[in-house]
Amino acid sequence: MAGPTDGYPTDAPYRIAFQASQTPAHLALVCATAGMAWAMRDDLQVADLGCGRGYVANTLAAANPEWRVVGIDHSPVQIAEAAMTARRAGLDNVEFIEADLGALADAGIARLPQFDVVMLHGLWTWVSDAVRDGIGRLLLQRLRPGALVYVGYNVLPAAAADFALQRLLRQLAGPRHDSGGSVIAAERAMARLRGLAGSLPLPRTAMLERLMNDPPLLEPAFVAHEFLTDHWRPVFHEELCAALAACKLDFVGSCNLFESLPGLLDDPERDRLLREAAPGQAREFLKDLCLPRSFRADVFVRGARAADPVRALDTMVVAATRALPERSPVLDTGVSRATWPQPLWEALRGRLEQGPCEVAELRAVRARDALHPAELLSMLVGSALVQPIFRATAAGPAASAARFNRAVAALHAQGGDGRGHFALAAHAAAGGLPADALDLALVSALSAAGPASDPSALALAIQPNATPGERELLTTRVAARLAERLAAWRRFGIL
Repeated sequence: MAGPTDGYPTDAPYRIAFQASQTPAHLALVCATAGMAWAMRDDLQVADLGCGRGYVANTLAAANPEWRVVGIDHSPVQIAEAAMTARRAGLDNVEFIEADLGALADAGIARLPQFDVVMLHGLWTWVSDAVRDGIGRLLLQRLRPGALVYVGYNVLPAAAADFALQRLLRQLAGPRHDSGGSVIAAERAMARLRGLAGSLPLPRTAMLERLMNDPPLLEPAFVAHEFLTDHWRPVFHEELCAALAACKLDFVGSCNLFESLPGLLDDPERDRLLREAAPGQAREFLKDLCLPRSFRADVFVRGARAADPVRALDTMVVAATRALPERSPVLDTGVSRATWPQPLWEALRGRLEQGPCEVAELRAVRARDALHPAELLSMLVGSALVQPIFRATAAGPAASAARFNRAVAALHAQGGDGRGHFALAAHAAAGGLPADALDLALVSALSAAGPASDPSALALAIQPNATPGERELLTTRVAARLAERLAAWRRFGIL
């Protein structure tokens, strides 16, 4: 069994957790909000460094058959699964490479394509200096002018609260190179922690609360990756900016669109300090001091070109990803809660229910309310109620997306009860719509059944061996999910 490589576990694949915020479709929103020119294209070349089980890379390849996607990870277990999924989905535009970025020679880097987008989710603050140097060499040599880089990382000062917890878990884990591997070591550490944490003066962080919950809200494989690495080192935002500046990259903005809005902190004095701070690192540091988050997701660019943010956002087309609530949505930023007056929401909801529309058209439904497009999208995207549409939907799903959606349903749906945060590939969205296991199972069953959408028949198709009682419960779940999602799946060309 494989053990840690350069201090990082390679034998512990954990639950799939699709992140829509790291995909090029969302990065385009971040750029437009920041007033930076960047447009989606049909010939993008995309890399996912530290791709894990390859779900994001495979979703992008399936949704964009014209793109070339490369996933790189040092874990042979995860690369094998990623490549297997690609084969089952018939994807020929994605490649998975098992490589230690810290040991990848310049000759190996030179064989990679020139990339338009590079994603690093949960990588930078979990690896050694050698791996960070390897990432830097790859970015310096293989990024095209105008390329984007996404980085999801643990940020200081908030992440510092878990330093002691991480060190304690590593000590409680004991040997990690025996036959049990990292997952068994993590289980051992979690059990020992529950036996003594009540007697120790540990900061009651969100991570500790999840570990102490009965049952724990974190899986052992996640704990192995998150805490049993030798190199977990959160950084200040400005330290990451300095490291990426050596790769000719400039900071664009946060993937949390609401962080660009005035009145973010819901505290007059703090908001005044934020407004008066110099744009860039000084203002971002104040946000990191005030926002209760230990994880940031940021976008960087090689060669920024200015654009009018209002015009860039107004021309974007968005569509509802689900049945919209009757009451105005509430966006919780962690330090404030934002909502719209109910009449305004009813006007927005009415237009979105008619189908995809440009942001400018959506803003015009109640001109007297004078919504800025960044405010509009921060609320709608932050509440997971809309996503951009970049291509016109065809009569049916793109062949590559349909194959992928069937393949991942067979692999992960488990009768609608599988665990994980998945996505359904959507050609129109140039990415994926977040989904759970029931969504995967339903889309697969609907694709096989054609236009039929009888909840009882679909429940039978999803769980043919269920008892009558189980099938009745599943039929109720299916009926509710169809009411919530079926129109959106057709709107985005998934069905």
